[in-house]
Amino acid sequence: MIIEHSQIAAIRKHAATFTQSLRKAGIDLDHLEPHSLNWADLNRIERDARAAAKPLPEQILDGTDERRAAEIERAFDGLTEIAEACASDKDARTARGNRDAWAGVDLSRRPMGHAGSTTCGDFGGEDVAEPYALRSGQPMRAWAQARSNDEHIGAGALLRALVTGAKTDREHRALAGGTDAAGGFTVPTTTSAELIDLARANMVLESAGARTLALDSGETIVARLASDPQPAWRLENAAIAAGDPTFSAAVLKPQSIAVLVKASVELMSDSINLEAELPLIMARALALEIDRAGLIGSGTAPEPRGIVNMAGLTANTYAGGTLASYGPILIGRGALHGANERLGAVIMSSRDENTLAGLVASDGQPLQMPRALEGIRMLHTTALPTDGGAGDDESQIIAGDFEQLLIGVRSGIRVEVLRERFIDNLQFGLICHARIDFAAARPGAFTVLSGIT
Repeated sequence: MIIEHSQIAAIRKHAATFTQSLRKAGIDLDHLEPHSLNWADLNRIERDARAAAKPLPEQILDGTDERRAAEIERAFDGLTEIAEACASDKDARTARGNRDAWAGVDLSRRPMGHAGSTTCGDFGGEDVAEPYALRSGQPMRAWAQARSNDEHIGAGALLRALVTGAKTDREHRALAGGTDAAGGFTVPTTTSAELIDLARANMVLESAGARTLALDSGETIVARLASDPQPAWRLENAAIAAGDPTFSAAVLKPQSIAVLVKASVELMSDSINLEAELPLIMARALALEIDRAGLIGSGTAPEPRGIVNMAGLTANTYAGGTLASYGPILIGRGALHGANERLGAVIMSSRDENTLAGLVASDGQPLQMPRALEGIRMLHTTALPTDGGAGDDESQIIAGDFEQLLIGVRSGIRVEVLRERFIDNLQFGLICHARIDFAAARPGAFTVLSGIT
């Protein structure tokens, strides 16, 4: 379920054409989950939801009954959330390179959890340990809803209400509960999780398999295995040889990241699609910078330390040079396998991905990827620079098991409204800031190929 029951009832009443089109396609509005839809239905539902939402605000006139107005607003919010969810799922599938419907949760591995916990990864069952970190594709919003009594309000509706004022009782309650003495606003837990999920859907690290850990304090320690225990053969009645594992601590100290968006008073008041677009604009901007920091962050405050600058990475024999084949990636694969690690994904610059895509064999045909790399996620991002090295034209490829990367997120996002700074242009400013850090559960699960031209 991606929207509330009250929104579903309002959609059925005020957007009957939309619900009828769903029924004809055999899709149940009560159990609508974008990840389960095929690509054609996903596009159609996003388009139809936006089309159904567009005329609704025009139905609220000065003399409209308050109850009817609230119903129309709930229908508009619900349709907007459906469209946003479909768009986010499309972005996530595109980033993964697979447009097929999927499970919504990575079930390929049983989640790790705390001893004694009885809540499962879907946050509603029993007999399975609760995961301490969300896997790629596992929504934080579901996690937050199981832990919070906050009334959910869509991210776009909340941002609009902060600027133009609350229109519904739910918005009034959300604003009243989140404003502090300094004038800032702490976003409700489930809405905050929705914004985080929007950012995750646009992150290449998420597509590579990185896990997300909700942080509840300014410093969180996660135990990690520094060296494996050593088994030993023994004779009958002989003592067992000691082979103790060595543990170390991964410390997450979230650093602040912020994005500022400006919009005119008229646009904030009158635009029909700004509620849908504003959270996406903020999320995409945050996602690109979070990706950059997670990959190459310096570790010098206030910037977190990214994979490239972590200690304990697996070394490789690549000496740099022109990317003329898949050879460098095979070198990284061999280094990881030699360290008893696995290669799950490769992240490279968009320039290098384009170079690989354009390689041709001696017969002039596109160069075929080696079989050993089939099934490995080949991802790219502009967050990886291409202006390093002596000639200012070198880049890096990061390969490894990205499930071993933890993205620590303070679950409380804050929003500040700048009402006076830009008011001479009749504009508002919205600052959205969160706190993020990174840690590798196994640093040796990654290797970095440097000096690529």
